Parts: sequence; C-alpha cells; structure tokens
Amino acid sequence: MYIDTHLHLHDPYFDSDKLDLVVDDITKNKIVTWVQSCDLPTYEVILERCAKSEYLFPSFGVLPWYAHKYVDQLDEITKLAEEAIMLGEIGLDEKHARDEACIPHQLPLFEIYLLEAEKNNKIMNCHFRGKERESFEIVKSYKAKKIIFHSYTGDEALIKDINDCGYYYSIGPWHPEEKLKFLPNDLLLLEIDALPREPFIAPSVMFSEMVERVAKIKGTTPEEIEAMNHRNVLKLTRDNPNLSEMNKLLMDNK
Repeated sequence: MYIDTHLHLHDPYFDSDKLDLVVDDITKNKIVTWVQSCDLPTYEVILERCAKSEYLFPSFGVLPWYAHKYVDQLDEITKLAEEAIMLGEIGLDEKHARDEACIPHQLPLFEIYLLEAEKNNKIMNCHFRGKERESFEIVKSYKAKKIIFHSYTGDEALIKDINDCGYYYSIGPWHPEEKLKFLPNDLLLLEIDALPREPFIAPSVMFSEMVERVAKIKGTTPEEIEAMNHRNVLKLTRDNPNLSEMNKLLMDNK
C-alpha cells in the first residue's frame, strides 16, 4: 500500500482543474495521503478537498514564511492546532524567507505547534531550511516525539543526533542521492510534496517511480521500500485515536 506523508493540493503548488483526476487516482489506488496546508485559507481548501476521499487526511499549519501575517491571530492558530488531526506544513526558515518581517515571528508560531504536539502526541510535518542544527535543538527541548524533518536538508553530522531522538525524515522523488544514502530505513518516510504540472503525472505513477528510485539507491527491492514506509507510518499513527480511520485503512492493507 502506498502512503504519501506530504502532498499539497492547493495553489500555488497545484492546479485545481486536476483535482478530480488526482482524487480519483488516489482513491482507486488506495494511496493514504497526508495533505498539507500552508496558512489558514489553504487549510479551509484542503478540508473541503480531503472530504472527497477516505484516503485523504488534512494537516493544519502555517508556513514560517507567513508568520508575520498571523501575529494577531495566535489564539485562532492555537484553536485550529488543537482541533487538527496532524500538524503541517510548519517549521523555521530564515534561508528562504520571502519577507524578512516573518523571521522574528517564526519561533513563537512554531512553539504553538510544539506545545500542542507535546500535549496530544500529534505528528508534526516540519520544514527546516538553514540553521537545521538550531532547529533541531529547539525541537529537542520539547517533549513532542512525532517530528518529521520534511525533505531533510541538514548535514550528515546532524543525522546521528536526529536518529538518537527517534525523529523521522521524509524524502521526495528527487531527494539527493548522497543524502538519501545516509538516512536510516527505520526512520524514513516517503512523500510526493508537489505534483508536477507539465507534464502532469498522476500520484500513483509518481509514487511508483519514487519507490523504484529509492530501492535502487538503497540496494533493495521496491517491495521492501514500500513495506518500510508502511511500518514507519504505523509507528507514528497507531496510538493516536484521532487517526483511527487512517489506521483502519493501514491495517486492512498491511
């Protein structure tokens, strides 16, 4: 069973006219898919879109790039984080900040999610770009355990410390081969992130090609990579009652 732990189904990463095609492909091929939001408007969009298939599951988050836009809405962010079944896409990013005004507000926003994950054992799909060591130390200072380093960009030296904490890494179809080789199989998750627009590739095709590539790099079979992803996702989800519907799908297709 394919499990995609990070996919965007909203603008500007997704063409809305492809929605029915993508939902049909995901449903037909039984791809359990974690759909990420980037701010409050996109969360509303993905809630509607996730309702179209039992295989789509929404995550709530505001990307660090937009932190300055929500300084007066932190109570609302907290409430939505409490209600959400998963948290993402969230994190810290000075390297690619599109407006420097967001930088001083990133950590206070991110701490809302850390506190919620700490309290209710929620999955956090985290975007860290630049200062990965500092980001790791911040995360480590909290008791949240289900941390995913989305599309890991840190160096090899940090990997050992992340491994020791039992945090996870997610990698996509084009993740650099040299980094992928060092990521441990027992903490590795697969993700599409964003579907290509031209030429459009269906999620099932894209995921299959990614599994083949990862298997080749890791020196194993596509079947083992798929099973690895399944095992690791179950470790993250099986003790969370908010993910009972997802867990049923995962266990029925184990």
